[in-house]
Parts: sequence; C-alpha cells; structure tokens
Amino acid sequence: MATNVCSNCGKSLPPGSKKCPECGNLQTSKLKTIIGAATVLIAALAIVIGAIFLIAEDDPANPAGSTTEITP
Repeated sequence: MATNVCSNCGKSLPPGSKKCPECGNLQTSKLKTIIGAATVLIAALAIVIGAIFLIAEDDPANPAGSTTEITP
C-alpha cells in the first residue's frame, strides 16, 4: 500500500489524515482540485458566452432596412 505524503513539506502522513502533522497544511485530493478548476472554467465560459449573445443580439435600435419618412 502506498503511503501518503504531504503536498507541502513531503513528510509521511498517517492514513486518512486531512492535515499534515508537521506543517499543518490541509491535504486535498487531486480529483477535488481538478473538479474545482473545471467548475470555475465552465462558469467563466458560460458568462462569456452569455455576454456575447447579449451584445450580438439581433435587434438593433435602427435596423439597416428601416426608413423613417419625414413629411414637410
């Protein structure tokens, strides 16, 4: 069985420990880190795509074919 080591100081960790007894660094799994980063990336992408759709909305204030007739 592989022993866990601290991601900060490299010391050996007891099985199931969430905090390093040497340096006090909280231990997180790589999977949780990847999922967290992916969530932030997806949220940012959704915001950017939403902003693009709002800016490029196909309802301009004065469309190209529209004319206003002015009578004297």
